[in-house]
Amino acid sequence: MVTKVDPKSISVDFGEIKDDRMKNFRDRIWSIKYWTQFMKLNSDEDWSEGQARLINAQFQSADDFYTRLEKTEKGREILERLKAERIK
Repeated sequence: MVTKVDPKSISVDFGEIKDDRMKNFRDRIWSIKYWTQFMKLNSDEDWSEGQARLINAQFQSADDFYTRLEKTEKGREILERLKAERIK
């Protein structure tokens, strides 16, 4: 069973944020701390199962996207251009 991390329990004190770069940096540090705590609180099997579901969902989403493209003339043209670019 996956143990959820309370996002409010993760704090990073950088004082007043004055620009977007500092906010981005703060968000990255928060994310690292969050996922570190998440991995410590959950077994490898639990969190890797969640990762597998996420990755599989992304593959399914991509497959669905290409299937929808194949259904229209414009979509088939786009796919042909993508295939030609890939061959280069």
